[in-house]
Amino acid sequence: MRVALLSAISVNGAITYERGRDAHELAGFLGTPPEVLVHKAAIRRRYEAVLVGTETVRVVNPTLTSHAAPGYSCVRATLDRTGRLPRDSRFFDGSARTLVGVCEETPRDYLDFLAERGVEAVPAGRDRIDLAAFLEGLEARGIGSVVCEGGGVLNRALLTAGLVERIHLVFLPAVLDAGAVNLFEGPGDPVKLRLEGVEREGEYVWLEYVTERERSPGGW
Repeated sequence: MRVALLSAISVNGAITYERGRDAHELAGFLGTPPEVLVHKAAIRRRYEAVLVGTETVRVVNPTLTSHAAPGYSCVRATLDRTGRLPRDSRFFDGSARTLVGVCEETPRDYLDFLAERGVEAVPAGRDRIDLAAFLEGLEARGIGSVVCEGGGVLNRALLTAGLVERIHLVFLPAVLDAGAVNLFEGPGDPVKLRLEGVEREGEYVWLEYVTERERSPGGW
């Protein structure tokens, strides 16, 4: 399984205006040129599925299908062990293949709801979701690569577990509130990166890193 992170970050490492805000608002504030969004969509299409965290689905309410292209089928995934996602979320609109990581303690009525909507529940743990087991579950369902566009907590959890192979970043020409969501939230050991690519698009800079992974337990 190939796992990558894809994110837009400010010069000081923030990915949103402030906590609880949609990161996509920054595109309007900055007047992000279409070329940057096209580049992002092209990176998404290098992978077979897009993964986001529970909070991203709740706050942003994405469809994760903007990178659709002829011959490419969008697949989206998230993690929701307690069934707290709103059931009217666009994530459940049937517009793309959708998978949700769950565990043995996920409420039965939520599992029934997922089945009714044609969403694939991926069991991956007892009282919490084991990230490695979840990715193995995706792989067993024919998904060999995932790009995560989650928030800082999910990014950190995947990185700490040694599951991230590659990081795609676009640096935004902005400095944001230091209390906003950071690219990697919470404590964690240092991770060494190797720079593999640099591209400039106007005021925006794309960086591509490869990680030196050491796998460890990680849950959600």
